Amino acid sequence: MKHLVVAGSILLAAAPGEALPTMADVPALAKAAVVRRIDVSPSAVHILTAKPSERMPGFVVCGRIKTSSGADDGERFFVIIPGNFAILDQDGKGLVDTYWSANHCE
Repeated sequence: MKHLVVAGSILLAAAPGEALPTMADVPALAKAAVVRRIDVSPSAVHILTAKPSERMPGFVVCGRIKTSSGADDGERFFVIIPGNFAILDQDGKGLVDTYWSANHCE
């Protein structure tokens, strides 16, 4: 945070932060969040639903990791944007079930 002194008083000024992501940014951000969590190619990350969140500012993304056979029945994931918070089936299937159900993913 920057401080500016004006005639004996202090005026606080903050530098602008990153711009909030738009819906156009969401697929790439979600894929990046999943790729950071597990060693998988971005092309293996299949997004099923990406939409504005009903419960918090930002977006929610639901999807699956494509298996090596190309089927979309692989591990499920849930991502919150901004924040790039990703949970996967390996973190707890019940947890992913809860997020998917609450956000109408399927």
